[in-house]
Amino acid sequence: MDLGWLEVSFDVKDVQATRAFYEKLGFQLVSTADKGMSAVLQGGNCRLALYQGVLGPAESQLIFWQGEVERCAEVLADAGATIVRPLEVNEKGAAVTFRDPDGQVIFVISEPGETQVMPPEADGDLDRGVFQVSLPVKDLATTTAFYKRLGFRSADSKPEDRVLAMSNGRDRICLYQGHLDPEELQLIFWQGDIDAVADTARREGFGFLREPGRDERGAGCMLKDPDGRPLFFITMGKYEKADFAV
Repeated sequence: MDLGWLEVSFDVKDVQATRAFYEKLGFQLVSTADKGMSAVLQGGNCRLALYQGVLGPAESQLIFWQGEVERCAEVLADAGATIVRPLEVNEKGAAVTFRDPDGQVIFVISEPGETQVMPPEADGDLDRGVFQVSLPVKDLATTTAFYKRLGFRSADSKPEDRVLAMSNGRDRICLYQGHLDPEELQLIFWQGDIDAVADTARREGFGFLREPGRDERGAGCMLKDPDGRPLFFITMGKYEKADFAV
């Protein structure tokens, strides 16, 4: 099943302030809408949508665009998923909103004529690393089975660590039973230039949730955006960037 392309979508207090934060980390504006109250940004393989007073429910969502919405709704019904907004199909397109087994909101939408606009690559772009959206789960097996129904497949299995990366051929998610600190949706960037990210954070006056550190295994730091959401930048010597490809 084709879910379409993923936008990690946040409800924000001030869309201009949060947009400015991510732009200072090298994200580029893709589009604005809702009379300036929403903005889509792209940084490498990470696509973010920021919504001020527009997103419903007003919590972090995984939004998939231009996929097989009606097929997705059938799968959800068979899986007994919690439906937030039932399937709606009209001349404007189709959409369904539901929650995964851990309560994460997922919105699948298709609208005629909507395309995935990509900004041009910026010169001297900050090497943030390869992105994956990481989710805390209560039971790894249960949540894994759910995402497999939606077309995701195991990309990197570490069942002994209660961690599982999954890919649908376009996007990558990682499920963590434990380990995530704070235990909430995180933007995690792997194998980038940690020193450059930390220097940018200091120069721009960003706050660290976790100060830059380095040991024999690798290096990392954690930032918080203006709404307090964590961004974790990590590099480990045992991995290559190709290990995180979809």
